[in-house]
Amino acid sequence: MLGNGFISKFYFFGETVLLLLYVNFLWVCFTLLGAIVFGIGPSTVAMFTIFRRWSKGEEDIPAFKVFWQTFKKEFKRANGLGLLILLFTYMLYINFNFLQLDNEWMQQMIKNVLIIVSVVFGIMVAYIFPMYVHYDNKLYNYFKNAILITIYSPIRTIYLIAACLTLYYLYFTLPVFLFFLGGSLSSLVIMWISYRTFVRLEIKQEKLQETEA
Repeated sequence: MLGNGFISKFYFFGETVLLLLYVNFLWVCFTLLGAIVFGIGPSTVAMFTIFRRWSKGEEDIPAFKVFWQTFKKEFKRANGLGLLILLFTYMLYINFNFLQLDNEWMQQMIKNVLIIVSVVFGIMVAYIFPMYVHYDNKLYNYFKNAILITIYSPIRTIYLIAACLTLYYLYFTLPVFLFFLGGSLSSLVIMWISYRTFVRLEIKQEKLQETEA
């Protein structure tokens, strides 16, 4: 029994690694297919769609079929979301690096505010793509709901931040992981944590509705 259990876990681990490598390859290829700017949004949505199904416990996911169908279906809408994120990121970068004021104290205060805004925005982005593939909503609602989830699930958000920092350390220490698994491993970890956060919130909401009824 021990042998069978070990073999089963090892087989599952091997399948997961292969899936990560393959999905990361698809993500890079389809991002380049969209000339990066118009490919990264729908490619990222397609990648998160696969790992949402994986997080739900689905097996034998037809990765290419799901990726391609999602890429086509969500191309316009995902590009709208992706371009909004890129635009806001660019605005933060410009303000943080090129903002110059005569008053040194005022400039330092604004930079501190920009750092806080950047951290909040980073947390929002971490939740936005999992929310996009889990809920059908309007684009601006994803940004609003990402903030609400951060407020209502602070412990789960800390888990998410810790996981992202761990991945950053891994990629910084061993860049080979960034090259082969950067997009897919990050997506899987973020989706896995976010999916369970969504499920917990949905259960709490159902209990609250039952109590009110």
